[in-house]
Amino acid sequence: MVPKWRCTPITGLILALALVTTACDGGKDVVPDTSTTVAGQTTTTTVSETSTITEPGSTGSLLVWADGTRAPLVEAAAQAFTSETGAEVTVEILGYDEIRDAVITAAPAGAGPDIFIGSHDWTGGLVRAGVISPLGLRSREEEFFEVTVDAFTYEGDLFGLPFAMEAVALFYNKSLVSEPPVSFTALRSVCDDLGFPTEEGPPCLAIPAGEPLHQFPFIGGFGGYVFGFENGTFDVTDVGLDSAGAIEGATFLSRLYQDGYAVGEVDYSTMADSFNQGLVPFMWTGPWQIVQVDAAGIEYGVAGLPLMDGNAARPFVGVQGFFLNSFSANTVLAETFLLDYVATTETVLGLSGATYRVPALRSALNEITDDPNLAAFAESGIGGLPLPNVPELESVWGPLAEAFTAIDQGADDPAAVMTTAAEAVRSVLGGG
Repeated sequence: MVPKWRCTPITGLILALALVTTACDGGKDVVPDTSTTVAGQTTTTTVSETSTITEPGSTGSLLVWADGTRAPLVEAAAQAFTSETGAEVTVEILGYDEIRDAVITAAPAGAGPDIFIGSHDWTGGLVRAGVISPLGLRSREEEFFEVTVDAFTYEGDLFGLPFAMEAVALFYNKSLVSEPPVSFTALRSVCDDLGFPTEEGPPCLAIPAGEPLHQFPFIGGFGGYVFGFENGTFDVTDVGLDSAGAIEGATFLSRLYQDGYAVGEVDYSTMADSFNQGLVPFMWTGPWQIVQVDAAGIEYGVAGLPLMDGNAARPFVGVQGFFLNSFSANTVLAETFLLDYVATTETVLGLSGATYRVPALRSALNEITDDPNLAAFAESGIGGLPLPNVPELESVWGPLAEAFTAIDQGADDPAAVMTTAAEAVRSVLGGG
């Protein structure tokens, strides 16, 4: 079916949050309808649709909560751990989007897991709820990409063991584009040669309008930011949406829409449909879209985001990892399991590859250099900015989505639009 080019753009807080949550959570994993038990010698994996709120194990045993996609990989690491240490590990499956709230409820009651999987942007909320403990990497920080360590760092302390990251990159249709453009000057030239832009029909670059996760790279690429970040701490009093870099990036984005290379009426589903049907040469999104593009059967590639007036785009980066329950009696044992059995090249490769994400561990990425698409996502993520892990981020999505929507629909003054967004955030947070 040919997509509608005059459909409703993405606006407002609800849809922006839904897209960001889906992207950073790696999607909602399907949990089996029935409960089963897979047992190793002394390692048990319990599969259940909802948590049974199992008591944390006594010294010498661990309980791990994971989503259905990654649980078998955690179990494999657990079997080696059990074999070598004698400590039993139970892995319980919950839906990814259930884990955070379940921990906040269960942990203070003395129930729940010793270790649980999650997204880095949960960190601030979990710290404020008092349910996670700092995690020491035992001088292994440099083995992980810096952006993934920063992502799990809150007020100067590291609270998670990262295993995968994700960020948007440039998809291109190889039947239309022989070589991906390295700059927006080159992208515009390719579009011109292909007969874009057109007054009617699809744009040359399909990107969801008004959607912060996809459009922030234009802000970040010129030095703009949401909150200041220094020495492992986000400063929510330092709102950078109206900084000089943010305004310059918004102006660059505005020209892209005003010149017709992108279209303000394209939403996420229209973007995906148009690329999968071969109607556009370029799409700008993340690895969560790979399965759908593969299923469409077109010949495609993924490249790094093009340079913007010589500036490298800096997208938001989402990171997945493991947290420690602050109420656990087995913190030392849990850290040993995570650092010695999970933070290995083999296990991180499996955990990240299960959802086609970039490994957070340098040695793991070095093992898959033959995948140019993953290399492009890696380039984008390594050079990106971690999605702020503070609860105050909730107050940003609405104003930022409204600002991008206005810019994409032809606002005459991008500086005024970004200033309005920044003032709205400061007002909500009490700083304006």
